[in-house]
Amino acid sequence: MKPTPADKDADSTADENTEPLRQERDALLQERDSLFDRLARTTAEFQNARRRLEADKDQAVAFANSVLIKSLLPVIDNFERALTSGEKATDAAVILKGMQIVHDQWMTVLNSQFVESIMPQPGTPFDPATMEALIHQPGGDFPPNSVTQLLQRGYALHGRTLRPAQVAVSKAE
Repeated sequence: MKPTPADKDADSTADENTEPLRQERDALLQERDSLFDRLARTTAEFQNARRRLEADKDQAVAFANSVLIKSLLPVIDNFERALTSGEKATDAAVILKGMQIVHDQWMTVLNSQFVESIMPQPGTPFDPATMEALIHQPGGDFPPNSVTQLLQRGYALHGRTLRPAQVAVSKAE
């Protein structure tokens, strides 16, 4: 069967009606492809950023103590000088003075790194968060459950106990 002129008119009308739909479809497909590309790029950028952050974190952990170690190097140098001069010195007071200087420098460095000494005085109430009771002894002049003697000092970093002070504690008679 041959197409009639009415069929040709219907086809041209159909073409005219569907052309805007085809253009809209093509525009939507192009927008979809563009969005997929943006999504792929954004995903890749996110993964790269995550890898960079992980690498930065690993490096920060690896070198976290570098400031502390650098600040301790002069203490080690002075300690080595004291050892060298101690070999030549025969006076114990001179050796002790050198050791005291190195100790003071060591404590200064620790304080600069926010390390605090925990040194409870006799009579201080026992605090299990910062102290470890090694000995229970008769109280004498001290109330029960208070420090009678500091056996070993403790240390805290930014207020968090690194090592509790070891103490003797009074007990009720």
